[in-house]
Amino acid sequence: MNWYYIDGPLRVGPLNETEWVELVRSGKIQPETLVWHEGVEKWTPYRLMTPAGLEPEPPDFEEVLEEVAESPQAFAARVVDLEYPVAINQCISKAWATFTSHFWMLVGTTFFISALTLAGSSLPVVHYAMPMALQGVLFGGLYLVYLRMMRGEPTSTGDLFAGFALPLFKPLALTTLVTFLVMTLCFVPASISIQVMGIIPPNVEAMMSDNPQQAFALVQETLSADPQKISIFLLVLLACSIPAVYFGFCWMFALPLIVDKGMAFWPAMRLSRSKVLQHPWRISVLLVVAGILGFSGVIVTLPLYFLIKLFLYEDIFNNSPPNQPADPEKE
Repeated sequence: MNWYYIDGPLRVGPLNETEWVELVRSGKIQPETLVWHEGVEKWTPYRLMTPAGLEPEPPDFEEVLEEVAESPQAFAARVVDLEYPVAINQCISKAWATFTSHFWMLVGTTFFISALTLAGSSLPVVHYAMPMALQGVLFGGLYLVYLRMMRGEPTSTGDLFAGFALPLFKPLALTTLVTFLVMTLCFVPASISIQVMGIIPPNVEAMMSDNPQQAFALVQETLSADPQKISIFLLVLLACSIPAVYFGFCWMFALPLIVDKGMAFWPAMRLSRSKVLQHPWRISVLLVVAGILGFSGVIVTLPLYFLIKLFLYEDIFNNSPPNQPADPEKE
């Protein structure tokens, strides 16, 4: 369980149990210090948690059942406006600790799912279905394994294929299908510009299978004859990339929300977008760092990228404290 407290104008946390006990023993946490942890509705003076400053009494059994049975709709309504920290250093340090302690498990499962995705996309029958649907189903199971490992929960090989269960298959497949189609539409102007400007000669596609070197030489010759074409095409391509990156960025937590919270595909995409756009620039910085670390060693360090992203997911959707009061003394 994570603790938070108010220190003047600042909100400090999350702090684990060991760190919290040390703060209490040192006298940093006073009886009137406003504190919060999971399960508490609002900032509360520490003396009111319990007279001895220990854990509160457990709630009634009926209240526990209601909390466990929280519907995806109620969850979305509860967290949509909650503030959350983008703790870049903490996300990276937690990801690194998990990566080093579960190295072979993480690399093995990530390699296995990536290999299945690549193998499936090369088959003629599912060449288009794989990137549009089955990729989300496979990576949904991988995210579930990651989340359970991060939380110290038991995992099994079957969890990797949890996305094929009927309640999850449809929303996972629809999420990646919609994402794929939207991103494809974003690049339609670039495809049109290729045809209009004649960047790729009409006979290149037929030459690719017989003589790829000659085909590339022909494209290079066409571009060198009119370098202005490539400049215009690159500008069009850049313009097309902006909305594609935006949608991919906004929907980055849709798959974890589906496998972790049981949400339908469109509410998951909508909630992901709402939360990401609360702190777009700080999240962007974290993703850039995660990308550098994760893709530097290809498959070996790719789990680092997923871990950093999922620890941010935990901070946003599972560990977010209530909004900090504007005036702690009036709370």
